[in-house]
Amino acid sequence: MTDDFRPTLSIDLSALAANWRALNARSAGGSAAVIKADAYGLGAADCGPALLAAGAERFFVATLDEGCRLRAILGGAPWIGVLEGLSDPSAFAREALTPVLNTPEQVQVWSRARGSLPTELVVHVDTGMNRLGLSPAAAAGLFNSEVWRSASRRLLMSHLAEAEDAAAPSNRSQLAAFTDAMEQAGPGAEGFTASLINSSGHFLGEDFCRIGLGRPGVALYGANPCPGQPHPLTPVVSLHAPLIQVRQVPAGSPVGYGGTWTTARESVLGVVALGYADGWPRAASDRVSVAIDGHAAPQVGRVSMDTVVLDLTDLPAGSQRVGASATVIGPGLPLERFAESAGTINYEILTSLSRRAKRVYLSA
Repeated sequence: MTDDFRPTLSIDLSALAANWRALNARSAGGSAAVIKADAYGLGAADCGPALLAAGAERFFVATLDEGCRLRAILGGAPWIGVLEGLSDPSAFAREALTPVLNTPEQVQVWSRARGSLPTELVVHVDTGMNRLGLSPAAAAGLFNSEVWRSASRRLLMSHLAEAEDAAAPSNRSQLAAFTDAMEQAGPGAEGFTASLINSSGHFLGEDFCRIGLGRPGVALYGANPCPGQPHPLTPVVSLHAPLIQVRQVPAGSPVGYGGTWTTARESVLGVVALGYADGWPRAASDRVSVAIDGHAAPQVGRVSMDTVVLDLTDLPAGSQRVGASATVIGPGLPLERFAESAGTINYEILTSLSRRAKRVYLSA
């Protein structure tokens, strides 16, 4: 069965692979691939193998369940780290998953179960974000312990809170705090690796990029890691939806729930089967335009669960037709424009794109 009314989300796996290679080249210690939230909503089952084929050897996910699914997708070879920490040691052992330890209690559990777990000890130290991670004092205590010294491989990591703003003072303060933690941890020791930079961190300069392993996430999937600046990478997604109904209405006609928008003239309106259940934010109502045959068509009225209405009045008659394709995300219509119209970020738009859209994966 083919539903010609549904939107189509195209995912360019060759662009995904190219983005990973570009980011990997910027980090002195290479880059892992963060593939949490089902590859930021784009499908780990397809994105994971494409990144593996591109050369990625390390992957990060958020949860144990994500790690188990990714292990089934990628097989036994690649390293998979779980950012939430160590919950069920037996499951981590069974799936050969490496926990990122965020609390002293998790370190204790890891120490007791270490014989059955992957050998690398991975510790997250908080350097100012106040989210996950050991406090600097707790980390200092760990670095002086037998648990740390006896681990054959050790990875120390932290996370930048404002890397997308290159001028933010917190970037330098976190870098200083992490450098101090590295010095305490013994960076010259064999088997030691550090990791600090996220997607945007890859563009903060040499002082940041020279610190070990990069952990890009959203930038892999085509989101601009440098807001307000030219996009340094390649877009990965495009979203198109066909017009499923076109109607002419007189001036003074209310449109959509609540009648929040009213036609000021005789108008041609088009409906596309794409709404907030598909990832078009309701907060973006009346605030964004799409492209039909290269012509701008503003969205009008409230975004509904399954549909939005477009004002086609100023479009050529040949574009005012059922079946005409509306480009929502694509050339000249980046993720960031869509996100800004809803007062949100590109991360949220990506991860909100619904499985109701037909997905087309372009080969890597």
